[in-house]
Amino acid sequence: MFAGRFSSSIGTVGVDFGSGVVKLLQLREHCQGLQVVGAAQCWHTTDEEGRPSAEALTEQLRSAIATGGFTGRRCVVALPRDQVNVQSIRLPQMPDSELRQAIEWEASQRFGFDRGAMQADHIRTGALLQSGENREEVLLVAASHDAIHSHIDPLIDAGLRIVAVDTGFAALARTVSRRCRRESDRDQVRAVLEVGASGSVVMILRGDQIAFCKSINIGGGQFSEAVADHLQLEKAAAAELRAERMAAGGINDDGRAELDESTSRAVFEATRPLMGDLAKEVMLCLRYYGVTFRGQPPDRIVLTGGDGLEPRLDETLSRACGIEVVFDDSIRGLETFLPQIQDKLNRSPGPLGAWVVAAGLSLRGIRAGRLAQDAGDAEPAIGKGAAA
Repeated sequence: MFAGRFSSSIGTVGVDFGSGVVKLLQLREHCQGLQVVGAAQCWHTTDEEGRPSAEALTEQLRSAIATGGFTGRRCVVALPRDQVNVQSIRLPQMPDSELRQAIEWEASQRFGFDRGAMQADHIRTGALLQSGENREEVLLVAASHDAIHSHIDPLIDAGLRIVAVDTGFAALARTVSRRCRRESDRDQVRAVLEVGASGSVVMILRGDQIAFCKSINIGGGQFSEAVADHLQLEKAAAAELRAERMAAGGINDDGRAELDESTSRAVFEATRPLMGDLAKEVMLCLRYYGVTFRGQPPDRIVLTGGDGLEPRLDETLSRACGIEVVFDDSIRGLETFLPQIQDKLNRSPGPLGAWVVAAGLSLRGIRAGRLAQDAGDAEPAIGKGAAA
């Protein structure tokens, strides 16, 4: 009777494989709020095919697990975005059993995988087509067994137990939709743009359901390359300059002085064409959703990701798309994450957007109430459930 008000439930350890960095985060739901149980960060190198150095990563993970304050060893993993293939397809409406077979065939044909060497899954978007035809939009998600095992094997060797392999975008949707899970929330339509180091993803959410999702090959890495070329810097120095500029923007101020005006202007001039291209891609996604599917359009864009604080990106998006742009720290319940993570790391955790995927992975494991999970789901599965 008192479960909703006084219960406490601990989620799994969310393991987010980003571009060169692994973020581990474990959350607890307590008194209808979220608290950080454990947090850690470790860096890894990859080969030309994107596979991490297993032995070195295993040792770093062992150290992170030992010092991060985690409870238990169950974890949910998100592979790097370039290791997961995602495509929106239309299929005739059919039962789940038939859809699963169709998904395996479609993934093999579209992504060039051998059917015995991949893991494929799907997400029903629930979006109704304007044409009224007896077909539905489905998100097709697949990854090779080699990509999956090259990332989960070091985790297993480090002592973690893999509950599931999820997608980063599904984890992101779970985090930003934590308070939009009722049927009545289907009328809340939002666009979400996550800008990461190696690329971006744009989603349209109806409540907590993913109605549309597309990857965009523009991210922080491309911004840093543009700055490096424009200012004749090494890419690492350009990335550090951008990080200082984002921190000086006032949203995640860590006390450092703002950059001088001329340097800031030069960085903006270097990144402005890419920001314009990214805004155009988002605008096209919103337009496609509006003319293809029934229902109201998004009323705002939620901007997040480790590179989502690029100065003036929000202005560029709002001007191109004609709707309000808000940052992830405006979402109720997320504003306390950063200080709690910093306490665990004993250093600056960076922007909030860099942790929203790891948070969503941990939320998948919270068993209380609406976020209940089947403890028997022990086999890796790509993209199993939009916000389950």
